[in-house]
Amino acid sequence: MSTHKIARSAVKVSAITMLSRILGYLRDAISAAVLGVGIASDAFFVAFRIPNMLRNLLAEGALSSAFIPVFTEYLEKKTKEDVWRLAANVLSLLAVVLTIITALGVLLADPIVRIMAPGFISSPEKFALTVSLTRWLFPFILFVSIAALFMGILNSLKKFSMPAFAPVVLNVCMIASGLWLSPRFGSTPQTQVYGWVVGALVGAVLEIVIQWIPSIKEGFDFRFFIDLKEEGLRRIGRLMVPATLAQSVTQINLLVNTILASFLAGGAVTYLYYGNRLMQLPFGVFGVAIATVSFPYISSYAAKGDMKSMAETIHSSLKQAFFITIPASAGLIFLTYPINALLFNYGRFTMQDTQCTAKVSAVYCIAIFAFTGIKILTQVFYAIDKAAMAVKISTASMILNVILCVALMFPMNYTGLALATALTGIFQYWLLYHFTEENVGNLRTKELMVFGMKITAASLIMGGLVLLLSNYLQALWNVRYSRAMNAVIVAICILAGAGIYAALMNIFRVKEAAVFTEMITDRLKRRQPK
Repeated sequence: MSTHKIARSAVKVSAITMLSRILGYLRDAISAAVLGVGIASDAFFVAFRIPNMLRNLLAEGALSSAFIPVFTEYLEKKTKEDVWRLAANVLSLLAVVLTIITALGVLLADPIVRIMAPGFISSPEKFALTVSLTRWLFPFILFVSIAALFMGILNSLKKFSMPAFAPVVLNVCMIASGLWLSPRFGSTPQTQVYGWVVGALVGAVLEIVIQWIPSIKEGFDFRFFIDLKEEGLRRIGRLMVPATLAQSVTQINLLVNTILASFLAGGAVTYLYYGNRLMQLPFGVFGVAIATVSFPYISSYAAKGDMKSMAETIHSSLKQAFFITIPASAGLIFLTYPINALLFNYGRFTMQDTQCTAKVSAVYCIAIFAFTGIKILTQVFYAIDKAAMAVKISTASMILNVILCVALMFPMNYTGLALATALTGIFQYWLLYHFTEENVGNLRTKELMVFGMKITAASLIMGGLVLLLSNYLQALWNVRYSRAMNAVIVAICILAGAGIYAALMNIFRVKEAAVFTEMITDRLKRRQPK
């Protein structure tokens, strides 16, 4: 049954993604220590967000959403020659388009930064550094977009491990650059930041390489050619128009947050970045993994017209995601300060910076379940050729986000921007779920709601207990200024939280817990040598 296949594959992808996230936090810890909070960090995160925004918009967003359903249908109904011809055609066109975009980005970096961070104009040094970094980082969009296409190819073939491993390579390159290369660029954050740029570019190129090789083994034989009349390419193009519009709404939300944050006190952009990073741990490890694995199955059912199996896959995917992300959210909210201190309080990143970041993290984590649901449900509309509906929902969410950002940033500063993002995410998830059920069929909403309430109640109890445990251990061991003991306390609380949550699953009679646990242990047993 696809439900069990999705769960088993998601466990494998989650394990690899967990490695990537751990390395990502190590990378961010080094970044925080080297760059601190100030001109260099704000400039780098704005400059890095520009190509990342385009990557999310054009590659991992619109292209993946449009490419995987069409490529999956080709796998179901076409010959291997047709399948790989489509892949080569898309890659050729993508490379040409993105080369042009990259060239324009390098040439127009100055006006782009003026739009992205107008608050930086009043600080000539920060503005000039951001423009320079933007020019150097723009090729990143070309490299990671090609890597994203190979990710779509392999995921469509239900080969999930190597695409999940690709970000590991990027993080390793950036870590190596931070430790070895950055110091060789100079002694100040403004010069050392260029080491991170080199690491990002090299890592993105290696992401292509490690996915190109398994694609060749599957039968991909690249020959450069562009056939604009090919049926599959034209269908991908038609799907990309609404997909780009839908994804652009998300990117506009990020752009609005960046623009508004640039007007706030120095460091606001950095606090929002690092605060969001903690939220990305459960979302990226479990939510994205489940969404990534479920999408090819959903697309396959759409190609066959099997709506019942699609509805069951959606229902099961949401349950699996909530089972992990809701308790993870509670743990991160209740332990936000000690976890953020453990991750970032090094070098130039002060205790005050940690406190500011912790507040942002707690707010973002409120909506992890919603962001996960959005990731799973948005792709359904592309699979069933209802992308216009996703655009309308995203547009409504964008309008709400702008209103909330403006309303909350003045009384709550940068924390208000994080809260606006969280509330908008919850609203967008609710709309997506409503219209998914309307178009796909019965998703067993009542059952999902009861499940969600049980998980939430158990998570809140668990979170409260680990907070009491954390406070008790800190008072007992007087670890206010000890990073080592703080790490021990965080580890103890995480293990205790997992045990408490498992016990509460029995008390709340969550029968799915046994099923999910069995699938995980089954995957682990298979890895043991016989």
